[in-house]
Amino acid sequence: MAPLRALLSSRAVLAGLAALGCLALFMNTMDSHYTVSIHKSQYQPDNTHNYAQQSGGRDSGHASTQWIDAHSPAQGLGPGLGVNPGRQPLTIQAVLERAETYYQRILRQRQQWLTENKFGTSAFDPWFVLMYWWWYFPASYVCPHDIQRVGPLSDGGKWLCGMSLYEEKPRAKCIIYSFGVNHETRFEGEMLDRTDCEIWAYDASVSRMGPETDGRPKVHFEPVFVGSEDKIGADGKVWKTLKTIMKENGHDWIDILKIDIEGSEYATLGKMMDDFPDVLPFSQLQLELHVHESHISFPDFLTWWQRLESKGIRPWWTEINLNPTYSGQRAWASEYCFINTRGGAKNVLIQNY
Repeated sequence: MAPLRALLSSRAVLAGLAALGCLALFMNTMDSHYTVSIHKSQYQPDNTHNYAQQSGGRDSGHASTQWIDAHSPAQGLGPGLGVNPGRQPLTIQAVLERAETYYQRILRQRQQWLTENKFGTSAFDPWFVLMYWWWYFPASYVCPHDIQRVGPLSDGGKWLCGMSLYEEKPRAKCIIYSFGVNHETRFEGEMLDRTDCEIWAYDASVSRMGPETDGRPKVHFEPVFVGSEDKIGADGKVWKTLKTIMKENGHDWIDILKIDIEGSEYATLGKMMDDFPDVLPFSQLQLELHVHESHISFPDFLTWWQRLESKGIRPWWTEINLNPTYSGQRAWASEYCFINTRGGAKNVLIQNY
């Protein structure tokens, strides 16, 4: 006990205990002030629900959400919307013009990286870790509307630009073309559930579509491959170009074009660009690209991609398919979402609302 008494009589220890006591008193005072401040800042229930503030105190037992008007935002959220009257909402065209300016900067950066990495020589490696194949082709444009995931979260789901536009009723008929459906039709099924769109699907590898769409109205299926020519293969499978299919269906425009044809996309889209030299006939393109060495070389891919860009097609979303990596391969497949910046009144995505 004697050493303990000596310790407690130490001036340094007594000073330390006093400091701890003051600190505890200060923290308790601040906590009480914080709780009182929260209760004093309750907002009236008739305010517009635009911003949310999380609040709560020791005596509340839980956090609650306080909704406040955009013109009197919570502290830290910045000034209200009416504080900057000189700022006006951007039109869709203005948004796309800004996006194009940024996209042109990306094109210059791509050329710079190709030069620095000795493209065109034997030293160029498109899979070099510091400048990976897909990084030369970033999805750096924008969708000027809402973006929604449609279909499964896994492989088969798609990110759509302006999904709310397709849900509006009444509106012009929405046309979806789907090439390479196999039995994965959850995307198509959800589109049928949520919109008045009609679906034209083609895949000669199956005799019927999946359960989400099979037998439903507004679904038209043919066991046909889309390709670069109209032909019947040695195996009896029928191939048709997009131009031929659209003519048969009486269509001159497609709202959503979805393609997953396992490497045949390059010849198929090449033929589309031949057949529609001025404006490609779709508003947006959902496309899985395959760049395995058996599909295409990097120089040929670059030429094909730049030609697509020259038609006003811009990538705004990408999602690398990691399935090949589980077997030790490179990630040679990637989903891309493109918007067509041309098409005039036919293209719902580039209109002001």
